[in-house]
Amino acid sequence: MKKIMKEITFLICGIFLCIFTFTSCEDNQYDKEMYKPILYLLSTGNHNVYNVVYPFGVENAVGYFSIGCSGSKPNPETITIELESDTVLMNEYNRINFVVDSASYAKLLPSGRYEFESYTVTFPANNKEQYIKVPVKVNQEGLSPDSIYFIPLNIKSVSNYEISQDRRNMLLRVLVENDYAEQITQTTYYQRAQYWEDGKEEDMYPANGPKIVQPLSKDEIRMYAGKNTQDNKASLDSINAYAMVLKINEDHSVDFRSYANLDVEKLDRENFNRYYTRLNSEYKQIQYFDLYYRFRVKKGNAYGSWIVVEETLERLN
Repeated sequence: MKKIMKEITFLICGIFLCIFTFTSCEDNQYDKEMYKPILYLLSTGNHNVYNVVYPFGVENAVGYFSIGCSGSKPNPETITIELESDTVLMNEYNRINFVVDSASYAKLLPSGRYEFESYTVTFPANNKEQYIKVPVKVNQEGLSPDSIYFIPLNIKSVSNYEISQDRRNMLLRVLVENDYAEQITQTTYYQRAQYWEDGKEEDMYPANGPKIVQPLSKDEIRMYAGKNTQDNKASLDSINAYAMVLKINEDHSVDFRSYANLDVEKLDRENFNRYYTRLNSEYKQIQYFDLYYRFRVKKGNAYGSWIVVEETLERLN
């Protein structure tokens, strides 16, 4: 019996010794770096695009992009990273997305419109987040909502570790927004309207449906007049023919002007040509415009008939 108990005791001790040894090895394993530290520019998609939004009305607005360092543990050494302008991705982006439609090509943001504090960046040692944010100042005023603007970047060199060959370059896309519309997601308002030829109010027609609205400046947005609707592939000729600009004043009144060739005039009516917000059933503030105006479209060298429009716009997104 004593012999059996002795054997059982040895067996139990052996099991505990194995468990302790395995646990110690496992702990030591997790103390070690399991992946190579590799530097990369954070981006998304096959074209390595990174979107940064710059609100209108902010002088020298600052946005940020990120540089990451892969690994299961923070980098033990300080890294010096040198950036430069990329020369590859822009051509690939335009070739793949627009083929020979050169009018739609993405554009380089002019160098005079943006500023880096430095093209040399320090990645601190033992950085727990394993990424750093790099600021970029941009002068966004006057940028067209019809163009794609990029700042192309590349990691030229690092003081230690490696550079990701798939994510060493990036297209930083400059997007704009104001309080009434944004560019990062297409802003849509729902139109409930009626329109008629000036002087023929008895021949009134309804116009209902979504309407694209785009930001132009801190207090201006662009949209098509009346029942005309802009789609995602609208040509410059179409935009110039039908687009008008709304200016939202400090008192929330609204003024009109032509974007290019359209002739548009504000008409007087109580409680119209104003911007306001209202709570919906979920207590969310919804944006509205009540508008009353007339417009006419240029046809050749002359203008067509005046069309009067009374409409309410409700922001959907």
